[in-house]
Amino acid sequence: MEHLHKGACHCGAIAVELRTPRAPAEQVIGACQCSFCRKHNARTFSDPKSSATLTAHEPEQLQLYAFGLSTSEVVICRRCGVYVAMLMTDQGEAWTTLNIDVLDERAAFTRPAEPRDFSAEATGGRIARRKARWIPTTLVRWPAAR
Repeated sequence: MEHLHKGACHCGAIAVELRTPRAPAEQVIGACQCSFCRKHNARTFSDPKSSATLTAHEPEQLQLYAFGLSTSEVVICRRCGVYVAMLMTDQGEAWTTLNIDVLDERAAFTRPAEPRDFSAEATGGRIARRKARWIPTTLVRWPAAR
């Protein structure tokens, strides 16, 4: 059975749609220990058996922020400031790990977030892990690469 979850940043400029084979209470939730995620107290979700769609209803409100190894970009709403997802693109394909708290049914994701620390990963290993473990993602009304 497929579960569909919808959500968005606070103002609705960036929408999220998540399709996943497991119920919310069965999902493993992560708590990345990088400085950005810790400052946002983010609960994140990634599962390669799921799929996601990120839609920029107002592309001018989309803010992408790269730090560290710059192998991915944080998706933030320029207007309301909500951290929506971490996005990695490569040769026309996209993968994300979602901030589960942007989903309308976020309270249904009841498992405690598990701390994760990837600070020791080199660039190649980080990219390979993300391609293997993150959510294959479709980008809609997304601005062209900058």
